[in-house]
Amino acid sequence: MIIINLLDLEGIINMKRCGYLIFAGLLCLVLFAACTGRKSPVGTEDSAMQSGLLDTDMTVEEKLGVPETADYGGETFNILSAGNVAWEDFKFDEESSLALDNAQYKRKALVEQNYNVDIVQTTKKAYSSGGGPGFMQISTDVNAGDCNFDLALIAGYDVSVLAYSGFLYDMNSVPGIDLTKSWWDQKANDSLSVNDVLFFTTGEITVSDNNAAFVIMFNKELLAAYELEDPYRLVYDGNWTLDKFAQLCKTVTEDLNQDGVMDENDRFGLLVWDDSVVGIVNAAGQQCCTIAEDGMIELTLYNETTVAALEKYFSIAYDTQYAFTYQRKSASEQTLWAGNHGLFWTTWMGIIPQFREMESDFGILPYPKLNETQDSYYTTVAPYNSQFICVPLIQNDLERTGMVTEALAYYGKQIVTPAYYDINLIGQSTRDEESADMLDIIFDSLVFDIGYYYQIGPYNKQLIYMVRAYNTNFTSMYDTYKNSAQGLLDVINEYYQAAVSDWVEQ
Repeated sequence: MIIINLLDLEGIINMKRCGYLIFAGLLCLVLFAACTGRKSPVGTEDSAMQSGLLDTDMTVEEKLGVPETADYGGETFNILSAGNVAWEDFKFDEESSLALDNAQYKRKALVEQNYNVDIVQTTKKAYSSGGGPGFMQISTDVNAGDCNFDLALIAGYDVSVLAYSGFLYDMNSVPGIDLTKSWWDQKANDSLSVNDVLFFTTGEITVSDNNAAFVIMFNKELLAAYELEDPYRLVYDGNWTLDKFAQLCKTVTEDLNQDGVMDENDRFGLLVWDDSVVGIVNAAGQQCCTIAEDGMIELTLYNETTVAALEKYFSIAYDTQYAFTYQRKSASEQTLWAGNHGLFWTTWMGIIPQFREMESDFGILPYPKLNETQDSYYTTVAPYNSQFICVPLIQNDLERTGMVTEALAYYGKQIVTPAYYDINLIGQSTRDEESADMLDIIFDSLVFDIGYYYQIGPYNKQLIYMVRAYNTNFTSMYDTYKNSAQGLLDVINEYYQAAVSDWVEQ
């Protein structure tokens, strides 16, 4: 396993560039090859409805911008999913009694039928922190001039390195992919584009972005038992703030076994997920790094707002009478939550389906704002759990890649999203109308913090280490890693600008 750091980054890039020279001639012949004589367009609604794979009462708001059918002769369309988590969006080959799995199958079968392709997904789930299986597979393929995968869903830590190393195709340059369409996440596009070049993004082609969203769960039974204020109403009214969160958390505590020690056997106002501190920064409207107008990535973590948000959160999370940081204790998070040991739990969306059968009902909330004057709620897309869609640089048939990718994204919105959103989550997991509204707020406020994905500092990890040590001195931590963070950022910017310039000059 390779972990990329500042010391070996330049060597890796140079290795890539040497490889690039070897297969440059091949790129000229392959990258821009287009398939002709394969298009046989019919109406999107007609082809989908005739297949029986799309509901006939569906209202299509936007039209698919590529031909709705084509004949690719049964060719295999290979997709790689790799990362710390590796979602199997494209792997379902038969109908299922599970709504989401069945929707994924229907989407895949429809695209295969319309374009006469065989979609095959390869999954590689393994530790990914800049040199994981996604990075190794794509970088090896590109350096060898091979196209083993037409499309990829790669961990955030890995795909970011692939991007500035020049191993990925600019998605704006792929024929057929229209990133302005609603089935692509516009916030991701804006946050991840450098000089209008976009190497990776997300959207309704995958559920990975929603699954990686930070959320807060609350126990409705305990809320009623302690006669506490309705957090849904607080969110609706714009009053769901860190101060209000602290007030509610510090209302609930109980030594259940009467042993005089507050531990995993007792009840708390808050079960603290270590990673939650990363989300507190974004929830206050701040980011570790942002992309400036000139395309340079800038360090933007340290400011008065970030300091204020962290101070408030530390005062909640470090109060051992009311908060329990459980990850280094003997009890599992599942046991704690299902056993009614916490009123609130800072966690992530992908874990929620595990609690469909939980006896006590629960709800979902966005992370709280810093104060009532803040304009919006903001939701972190977890760096460690994230995956992003990208197109490897070497392509056998770029037109086919663009067409199939766009169709998968389009039908993801039409078929998969309703199952994920309305049935799988609201109907079976969250079980109330208000949680549906919360999901709207959460998914409409996703934050794609490029500083976390590029592990600048790495401040995301250092913030987590602060929680583990009950450390409150953010300023000291920030200053300790500022020089190394800026040094890494300078190197990344240099190579990112080189990678981007290859596309800007075309």
